[in-house]
Amino acid sequence: MDLGKKRGMRFAALGALLAVFALPAYADPTPPPASVTDVNRSLEQLQAEAAAIQADLTKTTIAYTNALKQAQTAEAAAKKAEQYAASSKGRSDAERRRLGLLTAQAYQMGIPTVLGAESMLWSLAPIAENLQEIADRQTAIRQLGNTQVAQYQTAMAAENAAGTAASDAATKRAAADKAAATTKTLSQEVQTKAANASMTMNGQLADLAGATQLSKQLQTTRNQQAVSRWQTYLAELTATGVKPPAASTIRNPAKLPAGLKPFTTAGQSVTGAASVVTGGRTVRVLPAETIRAVNQAFTLLGKPYGVGATGPDKYGCLGAARTAWQPYTTLPNLVGKVYPNYQKVPAATVQPGDLLVMGSKSVGLFHIGVALDGGEMIAADEAKGSVVVTSIPDSLYAALRPTLGKPATVQAAPVATSGAYAFRCGNTATSYDVGNGAWTWPLAEGTYEIGTAFGQAGPLWSSGFHTGQDFVAPIGTPVRAVTAGTVKVEHPAWAGNLVRIDHGNGLETLYAHLSSVTVADGTRVSAGQQIGAVGTEGNSTGPHLHFEVRLGGDAVNPMPFLATGSASLGWGGYSNGMIPASQLCGLGNGHSLRCDAAAAYKQLASAYQNRFGKALCITDSYRSYSSQVSLYGRKPSLAALPGTSNHGWGVAVDLCGGVDHFGTAQYQWMVANAGAFGWVHPSWANQGGTREEPWHWEFGRPASA
Repeated sequence: MDLGKKRGMRFAALGALLAVFALPAYADPTPPPASVTDVNRSLEQLQAEAAAIQADLTKTTIAYTNALKQAQTAEAAAKKAEQYAASSKGRSDAERRRLGLLTAQAYQMGIPTVLGAESMLWSLAPIAENLQEIADRQTAIRQLGNTQVAQYQTAMAAENAAGTAASDAATKRAAADKAAATTKTLSQEVQTKAANASMTMNGQLADLAGATQLSKQLQTTRNQQAVSRWQTYLAELTATGVKPPAASTIRNPAKLPAGLKPFTTAGQSVTGAASVVTGGRTVRVLPAETIRAVNQAFTLLGKPYGVGATGPDKYGCLGAARTAWQPYTTLPNLVGKVYPNYQKVPAATVQPGDLLVMGSKSVGLFHIGVALDGGEMIAADEAKGSVVVTSIPDSLYAALRPTLGKPATVQAAPVATSGAYAFRCGNTATSYDVGNGAWTWPLAEGTYEIGTAFGQAGPLWSSGFHTGQDFVAPIGTPVRAVTAGTVKVEHPAWAGNLVRIDHGNGLETLYAHLSSVTVADGTRVSAGQQIGAVGTEGNSTGPHLHFEVRLGGDAVNPMPFLATGSASLGWGGYSNGMIPASQLCGLGNGHSLRCDAAAAYKQLASAYQNRFGKALCITDSYRSYSSQVSLYGRKPSLAALPGTSNHGWGVAVDLCGGVDHFGTAQYQWMVANAGAFGWVHPSWANQGGTREEPWHWEFGRPASA
């Protein structure tokens, strides 16, 4: 048979297989257009540039804030010292006056002085005006004899104390003036950098809009390429003449049907799969149920994301995986409940169709995807707004194989915490509060210089961008834990010596390139405790500390955490306050929010109007970076640090009309009902919180999540 006929038969069989398993009707993938592959600045690069600008402004703002506090402290100390110096001078003058009175009386009465002519001359300056007040000469003589020396010593002591107080006051006044001058300089620097940052980032808006479209094209191309690879596999399987067997028939590698052999990967035999050798080539054989599940997962690509949605128009995190595996099995309604019900398999033997659950012991399970080959999966992704082909994240907790049935041994899912929702479906929540004590810088002030910023793109990093913040410092400079947590010491090639600290609720910090480590595995450390010293071990170009903050396994910009002890984080590939208008949805009267937040707000506003007979009053919604800078300049004690405001993510509103006061009927209604629409009042804004703001509400955890 010639090659053309063989190829014709093979693809005819593939057509029949595709008809049975309903693979999506994607066209043959074509290379992305030149405008995509040749783009100079991708969405990720623009985000990295904005992160670097915000990090620089954050550092300068922190320096200004610290200087302002120091100036206030120095000014208070100077005023206190000046007040003390004035009172000391008053006491000294009074004692000198008294000594002068005694000495003058002695002189007038002809009483020999025991103090000497010099002290008498010194004390004559403030002579009492009313010398006749002492009527009894004998009493005066006796008084003078007993007190003259003591009074001289008292006056001298008061004079010395006044001099010391005056000198101290002068020193503290000089320090206060210097601190004030430093504050003024830093204030001007902040204003200049803020203005430049606003100008630069506003100039990126057009680029962001273009990069958004290019990013969508790239994602479509990635989806198509994954389909093509899967089609190729199905064609190869069809060409072997092997009909995909039922899962039950190949569950045990030791008891496979005739003609099939065990399938091995990474030196391990894969349960629930088999292989066939044809033409000297080994082809993997997956069960029919798995092929159907993967095919169904491919049909979901491009469908919009919706929190808790189960289709057919929108899919949430669990909804996509559940749809893929029906009707073979119906997954439970929570990711944490999926894990105990299906057999766990080694990560090295992951096969297409496996359920991949993401999470950690400190948070719980929060994300699920359907595995593909090549380290990819199909999953509903909140950050990208749809069901996509994406890389398996570092937060992979376990791989489950539904065709193997119930677990052979009990599989207990990690207990979910209140922070689990923060890592929903491929996206870190926009707001994250450290919430477990003090937060300090990893190096002491004055011992470092700011190095490479988070997000900088380049070939030096395997991920394509810098995942941490560098602090340049001499070898041996002490490195400190930024907040309390449990230590894990590692020695990966890229870091040399690495200390990883788990702070709970999905928060980790990493300290890389250390010259020495001074804490042991499993040690519990506190904020500010030394854990090692700066070095240049591993993949390093010079002595520095590479510091990372990871949430749910994903690296995020550390600078907002260092600035505030909490952070507002990325959404949809954009930087805070830098979301193009095309990606926001209007509320009316010039207000806009992220589209899912806007939809939830409109539902909330409708319920509010039904209750009170008037529209929900709103004063603020999405806040651009430039407007954050402007507000911070006018109200630094009230406004969030630019680039950290949830208004900048389009998921926060400020309300009025009664909601802006604690205890009103409108506020109480919001407390009781807003959560049903996904809107929450953050704890810091509660009465008695760190900053009381009854008017501030955020789009948080929807009830259906």
